[in-house]
Parts: sequence; C-alpha cells; structure tokens
Amino acid sequence: MPVTRRPFLTARWSDIVLLTFEAPEDLVRRALPSGVELDRWNGRTHVSLVALRMLDVRIMGWRIPGFTSHPQVNFRTYVRVGGEPGVWFIRQLVPSRLIAAVGRLRYDEPFWPMPIRSRVVNAATELAVEYGVGPEALGWHVNVTGSRDAALPALESPEHHFAERVLACRARAEGGLRTFRVEHPPWQVREVRGVDYRFDFGSLYGAEWEFLNRAPPTGVVFAAGSEVAVYPPVQVGRP
Repeated sequence: MPVTRRPFLTARWSDIVLLTFEAPEDLVRRALPSGVELDRWNGRTHVSLVALRMLDVRIMGWRIPGFTSHPQVNFRTYVRVGGEPGVWFIRQLVPSRLIAAVGRLRYDEPFWPMPIRSRVVNAATELAVEYGVGPEALGWHVNVTGSRDAALPALESPEHHFAERVLACRARAEGGLRTFRVEHPPWQVREVRGVDYRFDFGSLYGAEWEFLNRAPPTGVVFAAGSEVAVYPPVQVGRP
C-alpha cells in the first residue's frame, strides 16, 4: 500500500484510556460498509470508548494558535484491511466546532462537537486522569487511576490487540475505502488500579448502543501514549 511519507498531522497522544465492551456481531456489522473485515478478539466483536489528550498538534508541521492541544473521546470498533489491524470510528467527539467541521467536510470523519474536559492528577506512586464529556450537569465522565510506571504489554495480550492499530478507515461516497496510516512507537501501559465512569451511550451514539449503559467493560487500558504521525488518506479498492 503506497504511503505519502510526510504526515499531515503530528501530535503527542497522552493518557489514553480505552474502555472495551463486547458487542453483538450483527450490530457491529451494521455500523460498517459491506466488504470491511471484522477483527475479532477470541472470536468475539468489540467496541471501545477511547479518551485521550492531544498535545502539540501540528498540521503539515505548523502549529495553529488555539488548536495545539485538546482532549478527544472516540467510539470505535475493530477491523482489518489488507491484513493490517485498523479501527472504524462510529463517532468522534471534540471540543471545537471548527475541528469537527473540518473533520466532517474535509475527511468525511464522524466528528461531533461536544464539551470535553480533562485533568491529570499526579501522586507519588499513582497517576489519575479524568475526562468529563458534555454539560457538567449530566455527569458523563471516565476517570482512571493507574501506576506511574508503565510497561509494554505482551504481543498476544488484549491490551496490545486493542491499542496497537495502524489504520483508520472510512467509506467513500463514490465507493471503496479510504485509510489513514497512523504511526507511533508501541505504547506502554500502566497497571489499572481504579476505574469510574458514567456515560449515556444511547444519547451519545444512538439508541442501538444504549445496552452498554448496563454492560461491564471486558477490559480497561491506560496507555501512557507517545508522539504520533497520521498520514494523508489513500484509496483502497475501486470506486
């Protein structure tokens, strides 16, 4: 697959939290266009709520005043394209209307503007990150506490499977797929010591996802993050 070697976006993705849930395969398939291969873990399909802080954001190497850092919350499922692990975003929440508009209009990504707040709390042996989503009165949030030390997960672990993804995929209106290659060093993960969250998945992502309000996550990942480069999209398949 040809890749343009100059990234269009670079940033440091930091304090990445993944809450992963098992989801019925027929529901996941309805979120995908035909021909996209599901990437199962232990024979089952999953979705993840991913919260992160994007720091030192640059577009084509340039910092844009007012848009160099922001939190983001994504809802995604897992696919494979050309044998490579990828993600399919069901919805991406960002705190800026401008970022959301550019993502939708320029790249056809499912960005929605939404108030998002983030805070990092440092302690001697632990680190906590807090993400608040939507109006504060609703109380939607995910807070995770983990060890200060982090280590690379085993290659066969669920942490590696869900966190290490090299492609982000979208369908094109005229047919075929468009993939964005994402490059970063392998992420070290912290030992998760506490999780507290409250979301209304039905309100945020559609009534078909409301069952997740009562479903316990199958796993939680707290990754330290790293520098990340995202490359311009390339066409996969014929339109």
